[in-house]
Amino acid sequence: MIKKTIFIFLLTVSWFVIIGLKSSGELKLPSDKIAKTIKKRLGDFSFELISVDEEYVAYPTLLYRIETDITILGYVYVSRLNSCREGGCNANPMAQNNEFEYFDYFFITDGAGKVVSVKIFNYQATQGHQVMSRGWLKQFIGFKGDQSLNYGTDIQAVSGATISAKAIIEDIKDAEKLIVGFINR
Repeated sequence: MIKKTIFIFLLTVSWFVIIGLKSSGELKLPSDKIAKTIKKRLGDFSFELISVDEEYVAYPTLLYRIETDITILGYVYVSRLNSCREGGCNANPMAQNNEFEYFDYFFITDGAGKVVSVKIFNYQATQGHQVMSRGWLKQFIGFKGDQSLNYGTDIQAVSGATISAKAIIEDIKDAEKLIVGFINR
């Protein structure tokens, strides 16, 4: 009887964990992590995050200006990226279940649009965790959208995380074009 109760309990807990990992939910702004990173990278200023007009930014992306009373310190870009499909990266794309595994990340720029920090804060994919390494993410610091950012040459290749790495590289390149566009308006 006790073994059966323990088995049912473990089965129930496992089900809740799996459902929690599968549910994509909404992209949430990791306010505390962003505030800590802004203070560390841009200075210990009193600031406000002002959402950029949604006409330019589509879900699953959030874009904010970092403003003080007198200036724009930079931008915060938050996004959700697909990694692989459930069942692996080689799963049949025509299958009924088209859910992707994903990860959420943000990067912060200075007032000129240059990347000062990149952080992955919610990695739901089962493979590719290597892209979460601080050392690998530091490669993006200083990027402003006007230089090349190619996987394997400008950005070090990551064994076991090719899809996640390529996804974040392409997203940062696209986001930088958007941010630089706002700065130059």
